[in-house]
Amino acid sequence: MSYNNKMHVQKQLNEVTYVMQNNAYKLSSRDEKVNSLQYKSDIQKLNNFKITTNEVKRKIWWKDMNLFMVLILIVLLIVMGYIFIKVGKENVAKYP
Repeated sequence: MSYNNKMHVQKQLNEVTYVMQNNAYKLSSRDEKVNSLQYKSDIQKLNNFKITTNEVKRKIWWKDMNLFMVLILIVLLIVMGYIFIKVGKENVAKYP
């Protein structure tokens, strides 16, 4: 093999080595970007989950509050009915 052929093969080998090193660098850079995106995605999922749980918690609280208000209204109506019946009987007894 002549000196020129060796130099040509060495040049090609250097080019291939450079391309491989460049590809390895790009691959590691891409891996870092993928990891960063995965981390951001996980954070976003957690934030969405937190927002959703807060909305569900608020809806459940309002349902419980509505039920509580209905129960208070029923108790008040029963008490007022009892009072009106009691007062009505006393008035009928006083003014026959």
